[in-house]
Amino acid sequence: MASICLAPYARLFKPSSVVAANSIRAYSSTRSYTSGPSSIHSSFRPISNKARSSSSVRGPSFKRSFHSSRPQLAAKNPYDVLGVDKKASVGDIKKSYYQLAKKYHPDQNKEKGAKEKFVEIQAAYDLLSDDKKRAAFDTYGSASQDPSFDPSGGAGGNPFGGFGGFQDFSGSFGAGMGRGGTADLFESLFGNFGGGGSGGGRGGPSGRPIKGDDLETSIVIDFMESCQGTTKTVTTNPVVECGTCKGNGMKAGAKRTQCGGCGGTGAKTFVIQSGFAMKSTCPDCGGAGSVIPPGKGCGGCGGTGKMRVKKVQNVSVPAGVENDMQLRMTAAGDLPLSGSGPAGDLIIRVSVRPSNIFRRQGNHLHHVAKIPVHVALLGGRAKVPTLEGDVELRVHSGTQHGEEVVLSNKGVVSALSRSGKRGDLVVSYHLEVPRSLTANQRAILEAYAETLPSSTKASYNSSKPTPSPTPNPTTSTSSSSSTDPSSASSSDSDKKPPLNNTESTEEKPKDGEEEEPLKQTL
Repeated sequence: MASICLAPYARLFKPSSVVAANSIRAYSSTRSYTSGPSSIHSSFRPISNKARSSSSVRGPSFKRSFHSSRPQLAAKNPYDVLGVDKKASVGDIKKSYYQLAKKYHPDQNKEKGAKEKFVEIQAAYDLLSDDKKRAAFDTYGSASQDPSFDPSGGAGGNPFGGFGGFQDFSGSFGAGMGRGGTADLFESLFGNFGGGGSGGGRGGPSGRPIKGDDLETSIVIDFMESCQGTTKTVTTNPVVECGTCKGNGMKAGAKRTQCGGCGGTGAKTFVIQSGFAMKSTCPDCGGAGSVIPPGKGCGGCGGTGKMRVKKVQNVSVPAGVENDMQLRMTAAGDLPLSGSGPAGDLIIRVSVRPSNIFRRQGNHLHHVAKIPVHVALLGGRAKVPTLEGDVELRVHSGTQHGEEVVLSNKGVVSALSRSGKRGDLVVSYHLEVPRSLTANQRAILEAYAETLPSSTKASYNSSKPTPSPTPNPTTSTSSSSSTDPSSASSSDSDKKPPLNNTESTEEKPKDGEEEEPLKQTL
């Protein structure tokens, strides 16, 4: 039995309809195509030998179109049908509906086209009387009337629904953009589609106000100012509301007219297949939905309603601010260039000059206090600076070099903490050793050194002359009897070790004076 080649047409059938080869009912036509002379179904018949000898099998001569959604119908604007404004209340919509329905009711109006007009009025009222449908139309336009349209991004009307919806995609890829809806995501990725950028303070397609741009500046403060807090003055040039037109961008008495580019909606809608809609801010009105008539713009701001001015502001620097920390002043930046919205923020970067007295480590301060050697040995007092002024610390006798003393709650408060708790001040003692001594000071230190035990003595240069050792009588007699006195004396002098490991010339004691015993040196 020959097989039927259905590969070219497999994409035209839903997976649920493909059960078996003999159960396919995709076409109502009785035409059939096979690659062999034998038929496998009663509705199939062999093709001619001429067709069998052909190198390829042609498809059906007729065309059928398959689509996943109903064709898009051109729907009229329900606001235009009822003759009401987009901001009309429910009562105004109902009042207009009753008047038009009574006028075009088929029982009352026998004119041609009255019935179709009545149907349009009824459909427009059904849409605008439903809050959800009205909100969807205001956001997505006529695409929201398509039965397959799904604004939540589900698989029914969104071609990306199989991947969890486009909202999931925008949540991961477009996180932190600060904008809402899939149209906002497309606008942030590809721009405005109409020639204008998505930034600059224009109102978004969702109707939410857009925040203005942030301004940045920097200040330099001293170390003590960073610890105790201070106030600095900065000069900026923010975008503010025009004082001439009070921000409306028009001359006195002028009024704005509806934008012809978007019909007053403030956005243009692009509809893709399956009812998927994409919106972008209208480049003509900047999302406002209305424009200033020609020649009616304000001369001070050029019709924008905004202007850049020089502004001097005081910045309060909190205590505990650190180097390269940023301060933020809310609503001190630029206003949106077009549309309405809050002003941006002013960001101040703080630079702290280093201190020669303190070193900061977190909330703790470190200070090096230099004390003389005699104060470290005998004890005494040392003057130490703090953030509130100098204080005196008691130095215990025998204080070692590098020894630390901690003064609690004398550090810095954290600028990020609301508790107000301060750190500590860590004082490290460094001993100051004199580079030169007077004769009296040296004598006192040598006398002190003589009192030390022999095991703790260290070699030092004494200011007193060190005498030569007393000759041994036995050695001198023995040497003089065997050798010449002059040579013996020369030999003995060669064998004497140098004192203190240095070569020196010592004076001999005078006649009648006793020699001092040789001092032991290490």
